[in-house]
Amino acid sequence: MAALTGEQIRAGRALARIDQSELARRCGLSLETIKRLERIRGPVDANSRTLRALVEVFSTMGVAFDSCEDGGTGVCLAPGQALRSAAGAGRPPGAARRTVRQAAEAGCHRLIYYSTANPDNPRPLHELLEQVEVSGAQRKTTMDVTGILFAHDGRFLSVLEGPKDNVRQVYGAISCDRRHASLSVISDQPAPARHFPDWGVCCGLFQSDAEMVGDEPALREGFHPESLSPASALGLLSVMRDLKETSPRKDLHSRCPCPLAGVCLDRMCASGAAASCQTEP
Repeated sequence: MAALTGEQIRAGRALARIDQSELARRCGLSLETIKRLERIRGPVDANSRTLRALVEVFSTMGVAFDSCEDGGTGVCLAPGQALRSAAGAGRPPGAARRTVRQAAEAGCHRLIYYSTANPDNPRPLHELLEQVEVSGAQRKTTMDVTGILFAHDGRFLSVLEGPKDNVRQVYGAISCDRRHASLSVISDQPAPARHFPDWGVCCGLFQSDAEMVGDEPALREGFHPESLSPASALGLLSVMRDLKETSPRKDLHSRCPCPLAGVCLDRMCASGAAASCQTEP
């Protein structure tokens, strides 16, 4: 059995929408084992019984792991398939490869990239994020491109999903936007299914996020999206999409002025938001 990577396990759990405790229970493993495996970058150090348990449990929930043609590793959720209980049947061999081909034929495409806020932009970061949320909602309506953008410490991580030509067109426009700098693509390939059917922006970090992202190396001492693999980037964005719907973010209807500036741990954005509030008449 080919080894799984820590990134695949984390991304698979995000797709299945279960926490580490539930995954440990279903696999018959300890919680500490799951935490240790998810912290590993690259192939995990685990015996065949542990690997088999993980693959079988994820399979019952419609999550499959596969190797990409470029030598990378991936994770996907079968399109149109509801998550099944641990007692359900697994996916047939080769299902992941078939869904990728089907996605290519249907035109479903996913592009993940990261960038940096241009320090020369005259507008504060919280206003930029408000503009990104509005323009993203418009793109969903006019171009059928959806996804999410996560912003922290002046860095952006985003995924775009939709018809291939439209996704590429949107990314091309973003790459020419002077509010962004140092753009870099993490993944640009067909997707088994659209994982983000809406558009949203999730920003900042809060004390309440620690349980979900406290062990994420990319969020230690700032934000380092360049360290993320495609699977781990997708997993982190999935987690942030879920956190966007919980307190305190779920009550954030506008960032201008931002009501969360006083409790947000992203001091770069929060300081600018607080300063702009003080200067408003």
